[in-house]
Amino acid sequence: MGDFNTCLLKQDHRSMSLESLVTASGLTILPLKATHYFPNSTPSLLDLIIVSSPSYVISHGQCSADAFSYHDLIFLSYNIRPPKAKTKVILQRNFGGINLAALVKDAQESDWSGVFKAATVDEKVYVFNTALLRLYDLHAPMRRVRIKHLPAPWLTDDIKKLIHKKSMAKTKYKLKPSDENKQAFIRARNRCNRVCRDAQRRYIHESVEKDNPSKVWKFLKSLGVGKSVQNPVPNNFDIDSLNQHFTSTKYFDKITKSNTLKDLSSIPTPLHPNFILSPLSECDVKIAIKSISSNAVGSDGISRGMIVPILDVINPIITHILNSSIASCIFPVAWKEAHVIPLPKKPNPSSFSEFRPISILPFLSKVLERLVHKQFSTFLSQNSLMNPFQSGFRPGHSTVTALVKITDDIRHGMENGLLTILSLLDFSSAFNNVDYDLLLDDLQIYTQSETDALNIAINKINSDLDHILRWSKKFGLAVNPQKTQLIIVGSPRMNAKVNWSSLPQVLFDGTHIPVSDTAGRPLVRGDKTTHSQVV
Repeated sequence: MGDFNTCLLKQDHRSMSLESLVTASGLTILPLKATHYFPNSTPSLLDLIIVSSPSYVISHGQCSADAFSYHDLIFLSYNIRPPKAKTKVILQRNFGGINLAALVKDAQESDWSGVFKAATVDEKVYVFNTALLRLYDLHAPMRRVRIKHLPAPWLTDDIKKLIHKKSMAKTKYKLKPSDENKQAFIRARNRCNRVCRDAQRRYIHESVEKDNPSKVWKFLKSLGVGKSVQNPVPNNFDIDSLNQHFTSTKYFDKITKSNTLKDLSSIPTPLHPNFILSPLSECDVKIAIKSISSNAVGSDGISRGMIVPILDVINPIITHILNSSIASCIFPVAWKEAHVIPLPKKPNPSSFSEFRPISILPFLSKVLERLVHKQFSTFLSQNSLMNPFQSGFRPGHSTVTALVKITDDIRHGMENGLLTILSLLDFSSAFNNVDYDLLLDDLQIYTQSETDALNIAINKINSDLDHILRWSKKFGLAVNPQKTQLIIVGSPRMNAKVNWSSLPQVLFDGTHIPVSDTAGRPLVRGDKTTHSQVV
């Protein structure tokens, strides 16, 4: 809520940009009349109420404040009562009832020799998994757990004692319904409810008082406040067909692949020693296991929480399995299986392509992957084999460093009176369609020019896009033209000099790429593509 200094009644570039930003963020501007009445001026709508969940709005509006302001007062009543969680039954291990000393003792006395005797790495994994699951079936058996309520972290031991006293007083009153027992129960109930209510309010207040907004929203979601979690897959979608969509890949022509591999093999390679995976030490494995925080249970039924308590006992066995995998150059089949969770890319998905698969892999597969990645990335860094502009999968690099690089280049161009033509390309299902014999990902290209040379720069972009098109077909990847965008960025003074109607079209595989005001929304008014100033 507040004064955004942008009048939505004007429907000009500034107001449309704000509305676009709000929509792209999944937010909603609540309807209001003009809120600002300056003398001898047209009334304007500057004071806005923006919400994430309109369905939680009980009422909103405005009232005049003529006595002290040209702005109306705006108000909002928002229902943030946590929804009652539906009761559900899940199967989980009873880790809370584990006798750790007995677990460690039985792990030490268990016969793990079958792992070392197994002939293949797949057999070793099977023997290990069977022994570990048998051990936990004894000490932390699976049980049906009925979940009724959200967690209540404000319930201290003292409050739990009051709850117990209330329950005892209620039981006593039911067994002997006298006035004395009734009054005792009422006093115990009222005191318990008051203390619980005060503790809850104090906990919420302390949790949101000093934290940043992201932590505050994360905390509120933990209480059930916000958009409720819905079934990720609507009932009209067939789960088996969706799974088939996730597992299928586009056919990559064998002749094209063969020619591509031949071209790659003909490229001169820098002189450096061959990469060889080194055997793993028990210390390396222990550090890798403890560095992975996820406790998700993979398809093998084993989680981090089952490894760590007895790690000192089974670490030599795990190290043996991982080194066997490295020595044989075989990744265990059981570790390739994943539980796949489909997450909708938009609120109401209508096709399989509007879902994103999230794979839950076996825990030990992540350990092996992390250890191999560490050795391989160290080799690439030491031999200067990484492209200096690659930000993904590099220590100290991320999407943030890529964005900082582009932003700095754009600002530097502005300072030198240059426009930046930025094309953002989106590879369709890149991770699903990538051929692992070729193996490369997403990118953006950009160039800079003076205003009078803008046509030449755009033709250069077209030439580069043509190279990328031929490269992507050569490597079995498809760029999605509908998600490919072009942004021309410059200072207001430089943008004002551009004759937008005379600019050459930007084409990718015969598809016209429109100019956008932001990454995510083409600027289309009817059938006409327009330009925008982006700063």
